[in-house]
Amino acid sequence: MPFDRDRPPHSRANGLRTGSVRLERRVALGIAAFVPSFGLIGVIAMLSVDGPEGAIAKSACLLVLISTVPVGMWWFRRSADSSHMPGWFVVYADVGVAAMLLTFAGRDLALNGAILFTVIGIYIVYFSRRRVLEFHILFVNAVVVVLAALLFAADTHDPASTVTRTLATLLVVNSVLAFRAVIQRQLDLANTDSLTGLLNRRGLELRLHRMMNSLDAERSVALMVLDLDQFKRVNDTYGHAVGDRVLRRTARRLTAVTGARPCVARTGGEEFTIALPVDHAAVHRVAHEILESIHDPADDVPVTVSVGVALLDGSRWFDAAESGGAAGLVHNVLLDADTAMYESKHAGGNRATVYAGE
Repeated sequence: MPFDRDRPPHSRANGLRTGSVRLERRVALGIAAFVPSFGLIGVIAMLSVDGPEGAIAKSACLLVLISTVPVGMWWFRRSADSSHMPGWFVVYADVGVAAMLLTFAGRDLALNGAILFTVIGIYIVYFSRRRVLEFHILFVNAVVVVLAALLFAADTHDPASTVTRTLATLLVVNSVLAFRAVIQRQLDLANTDSLTGLLNRRGLELRLHRMMNSLDAERSVALMVLDLDQFKRVNDTYGHAVGDRVLRRTARRLTAVTGARPCVARTGGEEFTIALPVDHAAVHRVAHEILESIHDPADDVPVTVSVGVALLDGSRWFDAAESGGAAGLVHNVLLDADTAMYESKHAGGNRATVYAGE
């Protein structure tokens, strides 16, 4: 049955509001706290005799330390889309830490301080792309090697001690690579449906928030709710194994018809949800293309689908995001799409309906 508009928004998109969105907000707050924490370590180092030496070195360190304040505030104020760590922040963090370490008069302190790169690497593994991680690892290893060379040149320790410190530091800063595959697998399991390989509800919300934040205010996203018609009859007639095969086939076709980097999720037994950037004029065409992609009379078990579509305007999204109501807006638009889907079902199924308002 359709969603009850009078009940609290705890299903669909808002059902994850207390989960993934709040979790990502805590992540953003955590990073906001870590940035000035790096600055605090730098302040203490500047007071040490092993810290930066000379006016130029101290000025460079001071600039890095001052920059942690606005960057920390940016993380504190940014939207819920902290599922993605921007590349500029990784470059800023890596270069900032390296700049400070290279100014230290105490080369052994600088080499020990390189373990700070590990904290950055952990965040990158979770919240950034593989290429960003590759840049980070190459850059950090180069910095550690330079610090080790400077320590050798200082000749304050025996060579074996310096080699030991260097190898230990390299092991620590590269340790994130050993766990990346495991971490990525856990993230995939948390965000995808095990039967179809599509996004699940949590994955849908994370991808949708990222999609909306990347759009211009003038663009829109079509939210489509799809439900296979009379799917219970498929399970009752052919068995659940065949029903699962039909669901996987449907998932493949939806992924193919929605193009590159689609936002397609399985959000119920035989229910799917799609988020797709689309112009207002093209909504009906795209909806019918998706509709037609599912039904093939030549299939051994042909099925049809009822589609409901509602538009999420970029301008409404950014206004809601600023006021903290983004999740509620998504919930209401999904309600509209769900209402349109049931109109399609009540009209006999195998059709698409675009929500036109009440």
